[in-house]
Amino acid sequence: MNLFYIITILNLLGLSYLTFLFYRFRFKSHPQANSNLTPSQTNYKIHLSRFNPFEEVGGDQSFILCLLDNSLSGVIITSLHHRDFTRVYAKTIKNGESLQGRLSPEEIKALNDTINS
Repeated sequence: MNLFYIITILNLLGLSYLTFLFYRFRFKSHPQANSNLTPSQTNYKIHLSRFNPFEEVGGDQSFILCLLDNSLSGVIITSLHHRDFTRVYAKTIKNGESLQGRLSPEEIKALNDTINS
């Protein structure tokens, strides 16, 4: 297998694991609020947007996945894809704002789109 495919698979596994940790944390950290609700009854806001962060490489292969709950708290997962590498970042969101510093313009747009959806 090509090294590119191995890196892509590892990034997808990492993204899946981060999503699993988010949902596990959400339901364990607020057991009283969620004890009578199933995941299908809880109002979550999910938004996925694709973009191209590198002008010299074509295609919208990078993405931002924003997962928020009713209190506008959750996580933004950003994957930056380049010809030579792929990087995945996760930032915690609380009350509609980042806890780990500044968001990129693309992340701000994705966050606003998620809140307004």
